[in-house]
Amino acid sequence: MPLFLIFGSMNIQSEVLDNPHLIHPLLVLGAGHFGQRAVNLLSKRVKGKVWVIDKDWQSLGQVTEPNVERVQTDAVEFLLSKAKSLPEETHIVPAVPFHLAYEFAKRTVRRTLATRSLPVPLDLKKALPYVWEGADGSFLVSYANFRCPDNCPEPLYCTVTGEKRDKPLFTLLRELRANGFRVYIIRSRQMAPGVGGYDLADLLRLCFALERGPGKWLVGTACKCHGVLSGLEIVERATR
Repeated sequence: MPLFLIFGSMNIQSEVLDNPHLIHPLLVLGAGHFGQRAVNLLSKRVKGKVWVIDKDWQSLGQVTEPNVERVQTDAVEFLLSKAKSLPEETHIVPAVPFHLAYEFAKRTVRRTLATRSLPVPLDLKKALPYVWEGADGSFLVSYANFRCPDNCPEPLYCTVTGEKRDKPLFTLLRELRANGFRVYIIRSRQMAPGVGGYDLADLLRLCFALERGPGKWLVGTACKCHGVLSGLEIVERATR
């Protein structure tokens, strides 16, 4: 089954944030279907600044909400350029077709350390529900083998099958034991039905952990039902 029929994008959802108003800036990275939906649902709730970032101007042109700044550039490069000036509480919605947290961390760590991408060990498949291998050796992981409704609120029982989810996927991934690898998983929280994200602080904590721990890592982002897992090795300090 094609991956987009299940995940749609790498926008992974989790439990709804308690505060109906987002008082800090919002970055929506990606202006496709899921990015446009995020802007539509969240922009009126944000008291801070709202950006939507995409390399494709045609996609950005579909975003018509007022008081939203559209920027045509690479999403990761934009985030890297703003990371030091934005509040750590800045809300981030990753609506791009790649593992944003992993790419951001990898490019950040490369400023001081040498890194290389690694495939996720294949023997981990037996410890996970449904797994699809990405071209870069990453795993797309899910409790579902079908396209979930856009507005799923992630209840205890699946809205499609009625099956109970005893253990959230982000917990399952955190408990993985892979020989020679340490594991770091960012939990995605739901900002609106079907729209998940995390704060800039979550990305900065990931980078801090990687910079202090050379070796092999499995870096993931996950909500209760869906996730992505990528491998990374921090080899040595880069020569200046």
